[in-house]
Amino acid sequence: MALNRRAQMGLLLAASAMVVAATKQCVQFELSIPVVATNQRYNIPRVDNDIDAVQWALDFSIWNRTFGGAIEPLTVAKTYNISTELCIPTKKTEKSNILQIAVHSNGWDKRAWDVQIRPEQQSYVDAAIEKGYSILTFDRIGTGQSSLPDAYDDVQPNTEIEIIAKITTLARSGKLLSAAKVVSSTNTTTVPSPNPKQIVHVGHSFGSQLIYGLLKRNGNISDGALLTGFLNSTQLGNVPVVNFEHDYAATHDPARFGRFGSGYVVLTTTNTLQKLYFTKKTLDSELLEYTEKIKQPHPVAVYAAGPQAFAGQNTGLFRGPVQLIAGEADFVICNGYCPGTYDQEQIKKQWFPNASNMTIYIAPDTAHVINLATSASATYKKMFAYLDEHGL
Repeated sequence: MALNRRAQMGLLLAASAMVVAATKQCVQFELSIPVVATNQRYNIPRVDNDIDAVQWALDFSIWNRTFGGAIEPLTVAKTYNISTELCIPTKKTEKSNILQIAVHSNGWDKRAWDVQIRPEQQSYVDAAIEKGYSILTFDRIGTGQSSLPDAYDDVQPNTEIEIIAKITTLARSGKLLSAAKVVSSTNTTTVPSPNPKQIVHVGHSFGSQLIYGLLKRNGNISDGALLTGFLNSTQLGNVPVVNFEHDYAATHDPARFGRFGSGYVVLTTTNTLQKLYFTKKTLDSELLEYTEKIKQPHPVAVYAAGPQAFAGQNTGLFRGPVQLIAGEADFVICNGYCPGTYDQEQIKKQWFPNASNMTIYIAPDTAHVINLATSASATYKKMFAYLDEHGL
């Protein structure tokens, strides 16, 4: 609970004033989201220093591992504080009734969607605003300015999918801002609470995996999805965790990450970040350094608990269009080369049986991260063209 209290204080101190840019109005606020979820207690020894972090990665990468298996069900009934940002166009557009909700991956927070290096090319938030959409981003639990709960038992897909569902329901009801605990503004201009007729979910990597779990369980609350860094490739799972070096977060950078407790790890160097996220053809050194500046810790349980997003029967309630976007040179999901590693028809049948359309786009000369590749703006155009084609 001490970590949660510190996180709450951080949220109150960090709540930003209204920002009014040339084309957008943004407000940052805090939501308190109550969750009841059935998680699992996993066979994961505590990670409390760098030696533990390295051994965790080794244990999780053994070819015949039993490490990380579920021990027993665990009911989580807690309220989490979610640091959130809503941006809307300054002028009414033909897409004003469409809200995008974006979910970041492990190792990031919501800043991944609003890159501040050449934002006119790299910022997904700015690109969405330019197309006339409103967009909601938030820090998942265990990262950024949201609650930092137990890294072993709390931060698991079942919890996070429930949080996304609650945020989506609030947004669709038009009560998003009225439900906020903290809205800080020093500007007389106010951002109205959205009352969208349609909602599009956008994800990256593990964030896309969480959205898939949402669509599988609660698909009727989503009208469409753009899932980047996400593909059921024949190479998926062939790259072991130990390929990407991790440190214990609290001692890796005490000034930035000292408030993260047991079980939180962080990627080590720009070398590691390059291997995980980039390919040289679309790599810019300034963007690589920016990735180091905004990187975030993540809890060890997400690796063991990841399959929760795929568990259970598909309700078939999701009937909108969905586009999967993978980089051609994605090392994480395709072992470095995605073309020829997937069956689009089989993915549609297995994952999105009732979707109105499912399309896969392979971004040329791009690796696992879309937003920080120099090809970002070209990929965004493909994503927005897909939404246009399907009435979103």
